[in-house]
Amino acid sequence: MHAAVRRLSLHPLSRYRIPCPRYSEPQELLSFSYDGQRKVCFDDRELKYFYPPSLNPPPCLLDGMNTQLRRDHTKNEHIDGLLAALTHRYSYAPSEFQSDFVMYRGMVTRIFVTPYSARDSWAMNATKVGPTIYIEDVPKSQEGQSDFQQKMTYTGYKFETLCLLDRPSQQLKHDGLLDSALLSRSSSAVDTNREYCSVFRTRLGSHSIISGAEVDCIDQEKPGTAPNRLYRELKTTGVLDNPRKVEVFERHKLLKFWAQSFIAGIPTVTVGFRDNDGILRSVQDFRTQDIPRLVRHKQGMWQANVCMNFAHQVLHFIKKYVVEEGPEMQYRIAYDSVNQEILISALGKLEPFLTREYLALVAQA
Repeated sequence: MHAAVRRLSLHPLSRYRIPCPRYSEPQELLSFSYDGQRKVCFDDRELKYFYPPSLNPPPCLLDGMNTQLRRDHTKNEHIDGLLAALTHRYSYAPSEFQSDFVMYRGMVTRIFVTPYSARDSWAMNATKVGPTIYIEDVPKSQEGQSDFQQKMTYTGYKFETLCLLDRPSQQLKHDGLLDSALLSRSSSAVDTNREYCSVFRTRLGSHSIISGAEVDCIDQEKPGTAPNRLYRELKTTGVLDNPRKVEVFERHKLLKFWAQSFIAGIPTVTVGFRDNDGILRSVQDFRTQDIPRLVRHKQGMWQANVCMNFAHQVLHFIKKYVVEEGPEMQYRIAYDSVNQEILISALGKLEPFLTREYLALVAQA
């Protein structure tokens, strides 16, 4: 006997063109670093500081591609880093961790953009322990990437390297070390193992969420409160040298840039525009709160309220059907791009994707 499949149609989108549900400004609970060996470290060792790249001469974002230090994407890390952070922090402030959902920002972003990325299928796994639903990605294989796609992916990492310093620029300038730091970063190897992550709490309408997000950099020394207001996203895209490219940028790229940054409460997105040879031609800042206005009233463009209302409905849908508790009991949440609907089905009892340490802590609560 087959388990029932629950369905939520994407359409009609008109039902989501209503006032936005309230989205609370994300409050950072803690942060952590992944070092070069992907070890979780509860410190700021991988927090980087923004300093704009030089365009004189324009750098090539393909330099050093053959010497990059690549993260092993064949290893499924599940949500281990996020759970390790929560386990570390839980004993200090257990009340902070009462939440409807726990998932990385990427999963929230994926739901947000689905109304306008209807051709992109995706899948997640979910499990419910106590009142909380935990969601992880079902990763797609990266083996099918073309050489061009791999090169363009690398240019994003290289752009980050050319925008980052290990210390605030004012400190380096005071110590007479800024010039040498800028020279050093131009030849630094890209290392995709290293990350700095912010764990934050927020609320979308009636749904409370604890999430984690990679933070590219911060504008100055990290303050004790509301550090997200100084965080900055770094992105790359092709130069906008014809109307079609402008349309694609506004319809697809700006949507994802906005959703990622809005969800984590990050106010600024810095975009590097590269040509087909990987040469960085220009850099532009976008204020996250202004991005929806840039596309408003343009034909065929996206609307922020549709994204938010759709996400609110999907989370309600998940709550309704992910109901059986226990870390072994898992559900598949998927978006079917052919029929354009969200599907939820029970997978049955499987090896838990929540860590033993975290489950032991939750069991004591």
